Amino acid sequence: MAGGGGAVFTPSSLPGLSVAGMGLTGLLWRVVAVAAVMTGISEADRLDKPKLDVAAEVQLSALPAHHHAAHTHQAVLDPDGVFTVFWTPDLNKQEVVWEIHARTRGWLGFGFSSNGGMTGGDMITAWVKDGRLFLQDRHGVGELTPPLDDHADWRPLHARENDTHTVLVVARDINTCDPHDYVLTNETVRLLYAWGSRDPSDEHPSYHGPHRGNKFAFVLMPFYQKKMPKDAQVWRVSQRATLPHTQDTLYWCHVEKIPKWQKKHHYIGFNMIYGKNARSNLHHIVAYECQTQDGTDPGRILEQYVGHPGYECYTPSMPEHFFVCQRFFILWAVGSEGEMLPEKAGIPMGDLHGGSTYLLFESHYDNYMLKRGITVEWTMDIYYTEKLRQEEAANLALGHSLLFSLTVPPRTPFWRTVGHCPSECTALAIPSQGVNVFNVFLHGHYLARAIRVRHFRGNVELPPLMEDLNYAFDFQQSRTLPKEVKVMPGDHITVECEYDSRNRANATFTGWGTRDEMCLAYLYHYPRVDLATCRSSPQLEILKDVFRIKNFPKDMNLGAFIFDPEVGDGRRYQQAVNKLPWDTLDLQLINNRMTNGGHIINCQYNHRVSMKLSTNLTRYPRAAPYEPPEDKACAHVHMSTILQVTSSGRLSTPLAGLVPILFFTVILAPLVVWKASPPSRW
Repeated sequence: MAGGGGAVFTPSSLPGLSVAGMGLTGLLWRVVAVAAVMTGISEADRLDKPKLDVAAEVQLSALPAHHHAAHTHQAVLDPDGVFTVFWTPDLNKQEVVWEIHARTRGWLGFGFSSNGGMTGGDMITAWVKDGRLFLQDRHGVGELTPPLDDHADWRPLHARENDTHTVLVVARDINTCDPHDYVLTNETVRLLYAWGSRDPSDEHPSYHGPHRGNKFAFVLMPFYQKKMPKDAQVWRVSQRATLPHTQDTLYWCHVEKIPKWQKKHHYIGFNMIYGKNARSNLHHIVAYECQTQDGTDPGRILEQYVGHPGYECYTPSMPEHFFVCQRFFILWAVGSEGEMLPEKAGIPMGDLHGGSTYLLFESHYDNYMLKRGITVEWTMDIYYTEKLRQEEAANLALGHSLLFSLTVPPRTPFWRTVGHCPSECTALAIPSQGVNVFNVFLHGHYLARAIRVRHFRGNVELPPLMEDLNYAFDFQQSRTLPKEVKVMPGDHITVECEYDSRNRANATFTGWGTRDEMCLAYLYHYPRVDLATCRSSPQLEILKDVFRIKNFPKDMNLGAFIFDPEVGDGRRYQQAVNKLPWDTLDLQLINNRMTNGGHIINCQYNHRVSMKLSTNLTRYPRAAPYEPPEDKACAHVHMSTILQVTSSGRLSTPLAGLVPILFFTVILAPLVVWKASPPSRW
């Protein structure tokens, strides 16, 4: 059995510990580090948590009985239900307790990765045998057998095995300060899993074969599924669509009317039920609230469409009346299972009660292979209650306008697109007490790698409303914030999206298709505000310059959906851009001008009903970028990494050891640092 916690490192065993050629600053670090060993300051002392050998062997009888309350999160990781994991994050203790149930009497593997691959993965392997738990801390290196870590960071709490299952309960710090470990955040993570049918004959599990995979999850954020309130009722909406084999993308729009109620009701959540081909051919479903521009009864124009199977969206066949449905109500996209609003918030339903009686459902279907006879079925259970919530909520759409200006060059590893919701819009739309944001939904397509929602107030940038540096198109679950965020009138919000187009031979543009791109975020908030969308796009003069466009139509309405306008020389925008000599262009300069230059504001109450502002231009506020606070829990890592000190390498007289530390840090350290790096002259 390999061990990782028993070695004692003395000064003579430190690699490269010689004064010659080290430099005074390096020598200082070595001396202070040696003093740390002498005082017995160990990582275990700092974290005050027990450490085990990296390959631990624990008697089951030595583990406490496990009586953990019901976990807050859960996920079935594999399609056959063999591997299920439950977990509970504790932000006060800065740890997560994991409970793993695997239908095997052999070994199991579990861990994390940012992309689902082994490289950079952080994992454990474990099995129960002869009344003992074998627990190993490992990390991924390519496709090789994951090597053992230098020390263990998973604390066993319970383990057992019966005739069918192996159960393991372990605790792990959110940030272990170990360079081999994955730091858990609010971003998208892949939960890795694997298992074998037999216990290992030595210290290494056998190859897992096909018994492995990964699944998306949010580890720290509140779980989207909560216990259904007893007063909740269900309204069911379904659709069955046969996809045309002549087009790879189909947007289908139809109108639904809410049930006829005598009392006011609040929407509180929904659940998605996947039918035939829904998981493979359904991209998103959006329900919009329908409200007329003049405040008259929308039933006057929409009642005629209730019960109609629908029309292809955004084509001449779609009725013009559908454009009164603009405010986002329900959002579902690939990977989402549903959502539940917090107990204090609900969205009003019905025109007489501050909501909408008519909802427009927009369903986006994909048929990449242009197959014939593909039928897709889906059902959405919409939950509502007559027990009214304390706060009435709404949804605000942010990001880059749905315009051609969202352009991503081909074969480019990094490209940024931004969309602003400027202070001019929030000053008019948000009440003086502000609004409380409790849920964020991020949306990009296949090229998107990261999305963040930045928040500015005056000349100060506040913490981001949401940031996901591991954004994945296949996991678009709404994100409940751990703590509500206040947005005040006059605040500026910017949505940033980062793309990787290295595998695209041509430029990518905004469009309805999945292989087109978008950069959007949606803020669930209370109290409700009338604003439906708050977006922006680069000035046309900038686009003309950087992409060598001759001209744009003078009467172009940038508040409409325009994806490929004429550009004045017999060509359209996408054709002209794709003819550019990309290899000769300074893409970094172009990207900088498009993101940091002036943007045209697009703030709308409803479709084609724009806010009347004093200006139509905006850009980034003049504010220093937000700097996250220093992670003090890992401040000791620099020193301990140099020494690779373990908790067993301490003396029994720590107070005596403080003398050399004080001597070197208080007296010699300033002299050494000054000698190595003398003060600069002004």
